[in-house]
Amino acid sequence: MLANDTQGRHILPADHIQNLVDYIRTPHPWIDTSHYEMPVIVIFFCAAMLWVWAYIDAIRGIIKKKTIGIPVVAICLNFGYEVTTSLFFLPDMGMLVAFGCVAWMVLDIFIVVHAYRYGDKQIRNPYIKKNFKTLFLLGLVTAFIASYFFITNYDIPIAVFDAYIINLIMSVSFIYLVFIPGFEGNSLTTAWTKFLGTGLTSVAFLLHYNMPFLTTLYIGCAVFDIYYIYLLYQKQKGMLDYAIK
Repeated sequence: MLANDTQGRHILPADHIQNLVDYIRTPHPWIDTSHYEMPVIVIFFCAAMLWVWAYIDAIRGIIKKKTIGIPVVAICLNFGYEVTTSLFFLPDMGMLVAFGCVAWMVLDIFIVVHAYRYGDKQIRNPYIKKNFKTLFLLGLVTAFIASYFFITNYDIPIAVFDAYIINLIMSVSFIYLVFIPGFEGNSLTTAWTKFLGTGLTSVAFLLHYNMPFLTTLYIGCAVFDIYYIYLLYQKQKGMLDYAIK
């Protein structure tokens, strides 16, 4: 059974765990308001659209520049999360969000495949650069196994803990990309849509969950996302003269 907080909001996964096949076989509303207030669902959906925009911009960058504008370590972690929440731990916000997660995973497959091809452009260390593809594959497998067991054993619906831990790692890792000499993957569109998408998601879950741990992650993501945007504008103006050697 799902445990409830003092306001009746569910906070533990237990009987929520449902794979994609069972989910399809079971009737679900397109928008499920039995667990979430409508404002939370609306805000979350708007945030999801911003993340889709971020993915599309990243894919456009891959096609146009043959480079990856998302930190490869975050790609490994995020793909593990998306596979788990799309196939083994579907969200309980209704079919619209559940099938949206599957669509995000499909978009991310394109990014992962091309991260395998071009991700070494983010690497400066000669050994890691030489062995990048092997290390990347190991990272994908490890991230999936870790996400699967963490989410299905310890997380809350929609796997908010795992999502925000990965999000914070992604936000911090973006800073590194600014200072790679000759790197063309940075995008203000990706930076802004990632920041706004994460920010709206934070607002949605702040309305739903009262957890200091999550609030700390919300703030951390926002701080580093804003700093990344600031650095990109500084670089655009030619005001960053130093870079990683």
